[in-house]
Amino acid sequence: MYQFSDNIQRGIIYLLKSNKDFYLQIVNLVKPEYFEFPVHGKIFCVVRDYYEKYKKLPNDDFIEQEIKSSKSETESIFDYVDELEYINKLDASAIDGEDYFLDIIEKFAKKEAMKDAIKQSLLLVKEDRMEETEALIRKALTVGRTVDIGQQYFTDFNSRWERIFNKKDTVKYRTILPSLNNSLEGGLGQKELAMVIAPPGVGKSLWLANQAVHSMVEGRKVLYISLEMSEDKIAQRIDSIATLIPQSQLKEASVQLKVSERLELFQSNFPSGKLIIKEFPTGSATVNSIRSLLVQLKNYEDFVPEVLIIDYLELMRPVRENQHEYQAQQRIAEELRGLAMERNLLVWTATQTNRQARSVKIITDAELGDSYGKIRTCDFAVSLNQSEEEFDAGQMRAFVVKSRNGRPRFSVPMKVDYNILKMAEGVPHEE
Repeated sequence: MYQFSDNIQRGIIYLLKSNKDFYLQIVNLVKPEYFEFPVHGKIFCVVRDYYEKYKKLPNDDFIEQEIKSSKSETESIFDYVDELEYINKLDASAIDGEDYFLDIIEKFAKKEAMKDAIKQSLLLVKEDRMEETEALIRKALTVGRTVDIGQQYFTDFNSRWERIFNKKDTVKYRTILPSLNNSLEGGLGQKELAMVIAPPGVGKSLWLANQAVHSMVEGRKVLYISLEMSEDKIAQRIDSIATLIPQSQLKEASVQLKVSERLELFQSNFPSGKLIIKEFPTGSATVNSIRSLLVQLKNYEDFVPEVLIIDYLELMRPVRENQHEYQAQQRIAEELRGLAMERNLLVWTATQTNRQARSVKIITDAELGDSYGKIRTCDFAVSLNQSEEEFDAGQMRAFVVKSRNGRPRFSVPMKVDYNILKMAEGVPHEE
């Protein structure tokens, strides 16, 4: 029950029966048993049921009539009449400032939802139903009074027009290639899933490492999840890309000071850019594992990433087990995009091709390994194409396989410096 004064509880009753906006914000947060006095819980139920049926709030006459017809023989209608009269005569200061009431209701509802979830979880954990436990706790964490009923197509026209054409207010995340950014009108957006596609050993992880550095240069907070290489190995790759010191020299003790100085310079030039690298054992991490990590990072490091990099999709495990490989990969892609929307961030990942990709000049969706469904989910997909001759020359071609918000199916020439692991647009002889 609410651990508030009687007048605060009466103020809540007054507002919910007289203020439609207040009622709509709290109706899904409040339960009748939350009130200390059964009279208040009964009044709440009458108001709720009336609104659900008639889409408007009832007057006191209806409330009294409904209670009179449904009360038990041991109850007195005068208890309700007297209480309604008392509520209506509250000092204005007791019901002034509805935001305060909304805040305390929301805080209480969050606490009660978590308590209920923990109670139910005890049984689920005993039965080893861990996925249901995670879903239950996650649902409790989403309890809140935010009301978002979507977009009214006709009445929201002006605001929609302003959002679309006022580009300066749109958050964009640039890729490592300017031509791709131009086709995307500045870059990728929040709540999107992007993929890089390539055969083994061609450069998927290299692209993701370059993307991590590029995002830091933009001043972004980046979380890099490695499911194959160690945290130190990923960090060493990023060392070269950020400092322009060749990989072969990083192992020399005499170069350590030089690397440290250049990283300090990088930080001073891009102070808002942050990076955390986290490894999970191959095939062990689910989207729920990443959710848990995000909560820990926020609570213990005050770190909320804007860009999430998963290296790479096939090495994840779907939340739902016992699926065929092609179903599992599509499901993982759907879960990653759901995470992007839920956390308001951009997710980059990589995915493998099939064997036929080695024999084609341009990798398209036809060469995707195991599951075509994963590309249906993503917002942007680019393939990395390279012949043996191009590898020897430090060349590569990026091909836009899919783009929801820009031009698809075009190639961009790339140069790759394998000494410092840096990717860029253009060809080597242009330098």
